[in-house]
Amino acid sequence: MTPVRSRASIPTELLSSLRNLVESASGVVLGDAKLPHLSAVVQGRMAALGIPDASGYLKFLSEGEKGAAERRDLVLELLVGETSFFRTPALFQAFRKAILPGFLEQGLLHPLPIWCAGCATGEETYSVAIAALEASGGRYAVPVRVLGTDLHPRFLDAAREGIYPGQALRNLPGRIRETWFTPMKDGRFRVADTVRRLVDFEERNLIDFLADPLPSDRYAAIFCRNVMIYFGSDTTRRLVGRFHESLFGGGVLFLGHSETLWGISEAFRLEEQEKIFYYRKPRAEVRPPRLAAAPRFSGSSDPRRRGFRADPPPPHSVADSSPAMKLVLSAERLADDGRIEDAVAICRQAAALDPGCPEAEYLTAFLLRGHGRNAEALYHAERALVRDPRFVFADMEAAECLCGMGRAGEAALRWKGILRAIEGNVHLPRLSVGSGISPQMLRQYVLSRLPR
Repeated sequence: MTPVRSRASIPTELLSSLRNLVESASGVVLGDAKLPHLSAVVQGRMAALGIPDASGYLKFLSEGEKGAAERRDLVLELLVGETSFFRTPALFQAFRKAILPGFLEQGLLHPLPIWCAGCATGEETYSVAIAALEASGGRYAVPVRVLGTDLHPRFLDAAREGIYPGQALRNLPGRIRETWFTPMKDGRFRVADTVRRLVDFEERNLIDFLADPLPSDRYAAIFCRNVMIYFGSDTTRRLVGRFHESLFGGGVLFLGHSETLWGISEAFRLEEQEKIFYYRKPRAEVRPPRLAAAPRFSGSSDPRRRGFRADPPPPHSVADSSPAMKLVLSAERLADDGRIEDAVAICRQAAALDPGCPEAEYLTAFLLRGHGRNAEALYHAERALVRDPRFVFADMEAAECLCGMGRAGEAALRWKGILRAIEGNVHLPRLSVGSGISPQMLRQYVLSRLPR
């Protein structure tokens, strides 16, 4: 038996060039952890084309129409289409019960144009159409026109066919399956014609969308969930700007559960329905809300001052009145229930809603450090201190992160600074963790963290 020869590894500099090519062709940013996958895919493409070395493959990618076709095939090999029907059920419940009826009552346009960007094999696109049919309650035969777009032609072929294995529908309520799907003899299900006629599919590269002239179409809603997490910040910023231009005034943008426009765009207004957060483009006559600036504080933290004086949290009704603080308090409750990732996501939404709310960044830091993510936690603790330099719990959190990262000397200096600060005028968080803290307790804890 002839032994199978192992494939030669791709040199690092060539792999880096291939990664840059993928980003320029698709906008997808491949981190270092994805390089082994890129290498494996490239080696498979080289074998299929009979190209013996990576430099030859890289040269082939730059040659005319054949190279352009291969660049496209390479990107498609790297993409994974992960989707399901009614993914994040609460989102579709909010869309069906509140958001879509609001559009229909306003008479924005009929049928309402909706875009699902990065639709993969079509499950989300059909879910939007079904939710619209149920929301309209039979008043409109065609309440919406839903456009699903994706880069992958094979995904789109499956989406257009609209036939799915029974396993794909396993989590759907029986009523949904019986009303909107037709069972087939082989055990698969076909999307009902009443749904299919609301939906179109089109091949579209979001990177090309950035460069092409803005289409004349405007949308009432754009779904782009868990797509931009693969893009760099500049690409994301430009794409969000194009989405904003593509929406009607009052239109909404739905992102993935962990995605936020914080640091990306101030043109949208964060809103909430049914505990689902989304972004609305303000109407022309309404100015986009200005993001609150970080608060400025007066007073002295002179270490020679004696006695501890902490500004108490405002009364409960005042502390909880701002939308951002309501979100932070709900995140604290989620964390108490063990739903850490959900809590972090809500904190990020709160920070986007009000960058002047230090509790959002502090709680994010606290939760991330509890899961060993000290570097990320330190970043958020420092952001809380930028917003409120006298927020002593954020300073303590930063010191704990430094300890966890093995930076004991820096941590010790930080603890000493905190000990001096608490002799002055400091702020406690408007959270349960800040309730019942006495000056003596705080001082004893800081002293316990100082090196002996």
